[in-house]
Amino acid sequence: SELQIRNVLAVHVSPHTLRTIEEHDIARRVLFAAKSDGALPRSYHPGLLQVHDRKPFTASTEDIAALAAEVRDTNFRIMTAEDGIHVFNGKGHAVATDAFELFAGLGVEADGAHAFYLGAELMKAEIAWRLGKRYVQDEPLAWGVAAPAPETDRSRLAEAGHTLRAKKER
Repeated sequence: SELQIRNVLAVHVSPHTLRTIEEHDIARRVLFAAKSDGALPRSYHPGLLQVHDRKPFTASTEDIAALAAEVRDTNFRIMTAEDGIHVFNGKGHAVATDAFELFAGLGVEADGAHAFYLGAELMKAEIAWRLGKRYVQDEPLAWGVAAPAPETDRSRLAEAGHTLRAKKER
């Protein structure tokens, strides 16, 4: 921006340059918008935040504890906060920084499909927590331009998740 560069040659010929065109495009757009606004290039677009998120935790430890105290059913909820991964339902609330520590206490040994689902979600939550990324149960992690999210119609409700679909098919 300061150098008034008008053209950049970006090549995409090897595996380590997989998303370089998209990265340069977002960087160009962010810098253009910041220069137009006379501002620093912050908070314009999260596309270059691949490893961590600006605000990774949507709820505090206290908020999660209050929510866990209100839950009465046996469906597991998984959330992350600064202190680790929280798993809770009407029977209890556990917190750990290692998904394997949590899994042993869930009591889903007899239900293979549910155990697989919870194991996958707990590992996704641990990865998000360790990297400082935002975790939302049943949603993919957002990786910016490194792995673009699929297009969705935001004017319609989301399709039923894989666990709900499987339950309805029985």
